[in-house]
Amino acid sequence: MQKYRMKIIIAVSVVIVIIITILAKNCGKSSNRELVYEKTTKGDVRKTISVTGELDLFEPINILSQISGVVEDIYTDFNQHIKKGQLLIKIDSSAISQRMMKAQSIVDSARLEIVSAEKDLEAKKNLHEDNLISKRAMEIAEVQYSSVLNKYKQAKIDYDAIAKEMNNTKIYSPINGIVVSIYVKNNTPVSATTQLILLVSDLKKMQLTINIDESDIGYIKDGQQVTFSVSAFFDKKFTGTINQIRMSPIKSGGLVSYQALVLCDNRELLLMPGMTATTTVIIEEKKNILRVRNQAFALSQADAKSSDSSKKIVWKKTGSIKGKPFSAVEVKTGLQGDSYTEITEGLNENDEIAVRIK
Repeated sequence: MQKYRMKIIIAVSVVIVIIITILAKNCGKSSNRELVYEKTTKGDVRKTISVTGELDLFEPINILSQISGVVEDIYTDFNQHIKKGQLLIKIDSSAISQRMMKAQSIVDSARLEIVSAEKDLEAKKNLHEDNLISKRAMEIAEVQYSSVLNKYKQAKIDYDAIAKEMNNTKIYSPINGIVVSIYVKNNTPVSATTQLILLVSDLKKMQLTINIDESDIGYIKDGQQVTFSVSAFFDKKFTGTINQIRMSPIKSGGLVSYQALVLCDNRELLLMPGMTATTTVIIEEKKNILRVRNQAFALSQADAKSSDSSKKIVWKKTGSIKGKPFSAVEVKTGLQGDSYTEITEGLNENDEIAVRIK
């Protein structure tokens, strides 16, 4: 009996402890609920979109082989500054040289035939004038001259084509610039359209390609400012300007995105092709305007009783009115940025606004 009574006492004691604990927690919650205020200030409001992208050369020039052959000599190297007209690569021209000698021989022979046919025609004309030969004989001489002349013209066309091939055995720089890549080595066989060398006129400008989600592409416009960072210089900010928006969609995994090209400043020559950039596109920005933190609207809306969601309400600190240290104030807003919202009407500078609950 005594054991049974002891069990009852222990059970009641446990229940009492649980009740006391619950009450203590509830009391603690109500007593610790405190609003944190922040003053309205004048400053900048910025709306941005964060994307990733890849850096590349700006207006690169890719030089291709125009003929088939073997690389004989390379007269430049990676990262070398070059001048317009400078010899870069020479392709073996022995086979072309032989064809050119043969074509030259045909041209010379045709030229001699023209001289002979011209003299013969002149003589036939004189004889015809003296009625020593028939008109038919003179006309045959004219046809012979025209035939020889056409033969010479065709031989000259063939020679010029081979001469052009001969010129293509020497690769000259079309610009003043820098050698970025060389795709061949000595004794490398090449054919028409084989990549030989990659040039760029200036490394002080780079091109950044960024991928914009379809839900954000409506915000993107030419001329918008961009800031970005790369892992090689994580503590440094680089800048650029959007100069092209491509309409061709990119579909991947059920998602659609669009590419935008950004012209970047690389005057310090820190950026390199292929670097991945963490990019922020500045959609809109206003400076030196009255602003309040975005959390102020989230706080008031979470406790709002009004069904009119179009109204913008903040809690302004007013002391103690009807037991509350604040009053609900309707405001008019402008640009809603990433951290702050522009206030156009309803508040003054240094008004204290509730931004969170502590």
